[in-house]
Amino acid sequence: MNENEVKKNEEEKKKKRGILFLLGSRVRKGRLLFLLVAFMLTLVGLSVSTYAWFTSNFTVSVQEIEVNVSSGSGIQISTNAKDWKSIITVQDITENAYSAATNQVPTDGDEMNPVSTVKAVDVDATTASAGLHMYKGTIVNDENTGVMYLNSVSETDGSNSDYVAFDLFIKMDFSEARRVYFTGTTGVVGGDPNTRIQYASRMGFVVQGHDESSATETALRNLKGDTNAPVYIYEPNYDVHTANGLANGRNNYNITDRTQEGNATPAQYYGVKNTFAYDPEVEGSGTVLNDQTPSKFEVVTPDYKTTLANTQPFDFIDLQPGVTKLRVYMWVEGQDIDCENTASGGEITFNLGFTVEGPETQSGGSGSTGGENTGG
Repeated sequence: MNENEVKKNEEEKKKKRGILFLLGSRVRKGRLLFLLVAFMLTLVGLSVSTYAWFTSNFTVSVQEIEVNVSSGSGIQISTNAKDWKSIITVQDITENAYSAATNQVPTDGDEMNPVSTVKAVDVDATTASAGLHMYKGTIVNDENTGVMYLNSVSETDGSNSDYVAFDLFIKMDFSEARRVYFTGTTGVVGGDPNTRIQYASRMGFVVQGHDESSATETALRNLKGDTNAPVYIYEPNYDVHTANGLANGRNNYNITDRTQEGNATPAQYYGVKNTFAYDPEVEGSGTVLNDQTPSKFEVVTPDYKTTLANTQPFDFIDLQPGVTKLRVYMWVEGQDIDCENTASGGEITFNLGFTVEGPETQSGGSGSTGGENTGG
């Protein structure tokens, strides 16, 4: 083999090695790209989850709120202790209330945000009302650890559109005390779109006082409970959950014994009872969603509960003849497992009715189908 042939062979070998190197490089780059894609998919998979409350990058509203309040024979209701009716509308609550009332109803595009409370009465010395102390929560993520923390701020009735709150006067013209029931239409139902946010709804009632029917409007309006005023909380639709709600319960509250329907009892939850905030510069300042610190949270046991299918009246309380003043609340409970991202943006209607005819009277049977009273 002459010198030219040797050089030619060497050049061909170099080309082959170059081609092999290039192919190897492309294979390695392709594998790296595949690994990067796989890694990104893993990250996406890890980040797909549901969260309690609504996180800041989601619509935090429940729009088109409707509130319907009614009463049956022998019961009259009013928002100002002057105009007595059998049906109360949103206009009565927002426009026909007395001047000192701190009523609020989210309307005309307002946003209804999740809040939380316990059965503790907050007395505002500047107004003729004493009611539930509501706390608004927001989720914050630690940028370094990815841990989610709950921040809580105090809410004041009459200053926000996050929940419904109003004074309601109930007049009974009987000669003796009577048992008052909620009507079978009482509850919370979804609208369009129906995100099932009604599964996380609540109603609350603070009994502020009682007087004779002959009492003046001023006397009735000035009825005001104290910190020992009776408080009752009602949870509708307690027996059902969404799939995302169940995932939220497992992932954030360690609740694993629930099913989508047919649950015999409400899911246990801890209502917020104080303000707190996460400061990344202060070690231990964060409050995780399943925190049960007594100074921040308290377990809430509903006094009344109904299934999704309930259509029967159920117990409320005994009322004396005359006028009883209630402070009524309607809200989305942020600590409920069904209060999570995919449930935001829905529409709900709150229906509240009173009657003196119980389930035995109306149906001739021996009880309600799904309506229960655990207090009152």
